[in-house]
Amino acid sequence: MKPTEKAVRDANRRVFEAKDYDTYDQNASIFERARQEEIAEILASAPRRETMLDVGCGTGNVLRLAKRHFARCYGADLSRPLLGELRRREGLPLATAEAFHLPYKDACFDLVSMYALVHHLLDPRTAFQEAHRVLKPGGMLYLDHDPNWYFGRFHNIYYRVRWSSSPGFGSWDAELSEWHHTRSGGLNPDRLRETLSKAGFDRIDVQYRITTNPSLPLGFRVIRAGMKALTRLYPFKSLHTHFRVLASKR
Repeated sequence: MKPTEKAVRDANRRVFEAKDYDTYDQNASIFERARQEEIAEILASAPRRETMLDVGCGTGNVLRLAKRHFARCYGADLSRPLLGELRRREGLPLATAEAFHLPYKDACFDLVSMYALVHHLLDPRTAFQEAHRVLKPGGMLYLDHDPNWYFGRFHNIYYRVRWSSSPGFGSWDAELSEWHHTRSGGLNPDRLRETLSKAGFDRIDVQYRITTNPSLPLGFRVIRAGMKALTRLYPFKSLHTHFRVLASKR
């Protein structure tokens, strides 16, 4: 049975309030060099770079990269403990807030990023509307590190069998928090494109990629190598594990 948005939100809060800042800040799939360089390049490509907001900022990975390119950087997250530690270490202006209710005025940011966030939302429509509201005209929305449904619809069969009696993400709260990893098979980028368009965005660019996670087990690294080889012949959507989206406010 599909959960409610509140149930998913509450599970996210419990999961991320229990995270250890330093341990969580070592996610190999995000913090390896090529991924960091790509994120920095995307941030630097924003048409204007005065103010930015990272929604679901966690330990501040995107904010630390954005500080090189933006005059003022802001963050919002559900987890008070992570925000408290990030504020202590980086001294950034941060807010405890949901993606559905951002405590900022209309049209005040040049870029809004939601890195590894959207798959934690059961339905992202309201979050996209909020991002659109706080963006300046011509501002950019950046989504990244979300699981690609075209690949995940197949991988999810393996996942559901492998973790049929225990939580693959470590706890049942985490299984609920990671709904689009554990149950839906991922996010469909083409449907997200439609949702973003209805929220008022245009020039919506979707780019697919294959995970660069260096900590994958050997068997999965072999499969990844085969997937990369096949995509050189033809860029099948189903051979890409993740995607990112850049969209502009009309």
